[in-house]
Amino acid sequence: MSTARAEAEDGIAAARDATELTRLHPLTPVLRSWRLIGGAGAIGFGVFRDEIDKLRWVWRALHGEVEFTVLMQGAGVLLVVALVALTAGWLSWRVTGYAIVTDATGTSTLRYHRGFFVKQRRQVRLNRVQSVDVNQPLVPRLCGLAAVQLDMAAGEDASVNLAYVRRRDAWSLREEILRHTAGGPSPATASATEPPLDTVVAQISTPHLVKANLLDGVVAWVIAVLWLVGLVVVAVVWGAGALLAALSGIVPVSIAIFAQTRRQVLSMMRDANFTLFRTPAGIRVSSGLTSTINRTIDFDRIQGIRLLEPYLWRRFGWARVMVDIAGGKGDGEQGASLMPVADRAHALALIAQVSGAHLDEAPYVAPGEQARKLDPLGWRYLGVGLLEDGVVRRQGRWRRSTSYVPYARVQSVTAQQGWLQRRWQLATVHLDLPTGAERWTAQHRGFTDAAGLVQELGRQAREHRLLPGGRGARREVEDIGRTPEAQLG
Repeated sequence: MSTARAEAEDGIAAARDATELTRLHPLTPVLRSWRLIGGAGAIGFGVFRDEIDKLRWVWRALHGEVEFTVLMQGAGVLLVVALVALTAGWLSWRVTGYAIVTDATGTSTLRYHRGFFVKQRRQVRLNRVQSVDVNQPLVPRLCGLAAVQLDMAAGEDASVNLAYVRRRDAWSLREEILRHTAGGPSPATASATEPPLDTVVAQISTPHLVKANLLDGVVAWVIAVLWLVGLVVVAVVWGAGALLAALSGIVPVSIAIFAQTRRQVLSMMRDANFTLFRTPAGIRVSSGLTSTINRTIDFDRIQGIRLLEPYLWRRFGWARVMVDIAGGKGDGEQGASLMPVADRAHALALIAQVSGAHLDEAPYVAPGEQARKLDPLGWRYLGVGLLEDGVVRRQGRWRRSTSYVPYARVQSVTAQQGWLQRRWQLATVHLDLPTGAERWTAQHRGFTDAAGLVQELGRQAREHRLLPGGRGARREVEDIGRTPEAQLG
């Protein structure tokens, strides 16, 4: 009886909470239905395209040579689809809402209810939130709306996207969530608008960003130009027959050029107006040209940091800083941009400020001479260094990458051997991290070196997980996962 009574009380409490939920903005159904309406319009245009083409000559319509009935039928179908989409969106909006509640133990939870025909009830413990984003796509931005997204360590499926609310309400909700997370600002310092306590750490000018992106993709453009020059040479030397044969490769080359152009344009639009803020809860990244993104990251939620240095960037002393967050989706590649481009000295100083790791002072240990047999060009640039609170790895000759992972974030340590590595007594050491973080690897280590590295990393991870405090060493079992295991095989 007591169990049934408790379940009944929980049901009554859930029903009472549902009536107290805060609804999203009334324009949410319209903004969420535009894809369906646009798709229906595209299908209708394809079906009635021949009839629509007849309307190019107005005078024909005056002579009765255009069948308006077919056109009216298409418009009617589109209108019905729009009404159905808006009605479904309105019904979904009526039952969608959120609320932040605190239980008797002081644990705060975000309750998110949605769904008209298929109801969904989600509860998110705010002390497990990895990052809080305030995003403004183009159309909602023009309407003064924003979306608040909560990223969880379990991955994208566990994230909550509250779209859409007023911009002022979005910033207020962000501050409310951060107050309930570890390390968030106190209620006395909260603000209902964009927080004034956020201080600017760094900004990137648009010309600098454009030059860096073009320089990063210059290799693809050089290949495209050489291919076009090769077509001209083939046509002049071997004639039209050879040119037609060479043109068979125009499709894959065109696709590659389009993909490279698209990647660079999206990267520049995403990182435009980039500003890095220092907040009471950690750091906040604001960027975007047509759509703006504001991402707040707690220092203690960072799973790893990477310093990327493409070959041509190194000629100018530039570098990019990426940060890994558990459950994060990233910005087109694994991880999120903490600094799209900066002087190398400034990038190293930023990493030291965020993680406490001085990557330029790491005692890198290179692999043995045997690694030359498997990586003759890049083996000299491989290295592993053990710091006080984490491990750092360096690799890459043309696109150099330096990755730092705190010991407290390691879930397991393994070593693997391919058949060629077994022949030369080599192994690759892996650090497994939470979902959303890039897997850390140390390639082509000697067998004895790899075994010792696995044991040392496993020991350091266990010890740092048990520390009562310190950067990256909070005792949060939900973020760390299972006990690190030392495996070799």
